[in-house]
Amino acid sequence: MTREMLKTLSDTELEQVGVWTREETRERAVKRKQETIARIRDLAAGAGVHIKISGARGRPAKAEPEPKRPRAK
Repeated sequence: MTREMLKTLSDTELEQVGVWTREETRERAVKRKQETIARIRDLAAGAGVHIKISGARGRPAKAEPEPKRPRAK
């Protein structure tokens, strides 16, 4: 699809293309993640290691928020 083709679409059609694009991007990301996890498991099994991959991402949340410091006047 080219930019010229996009210009010929109505607003409704253009919005639908955006929805489809976001859905496809999300599906591809999930597929890549699953394929990567499968490759990691295969490599680990080949080395005789058992791994567990959970769904958690990023850093764990802080236990307590830092107290706010009083503002200097």
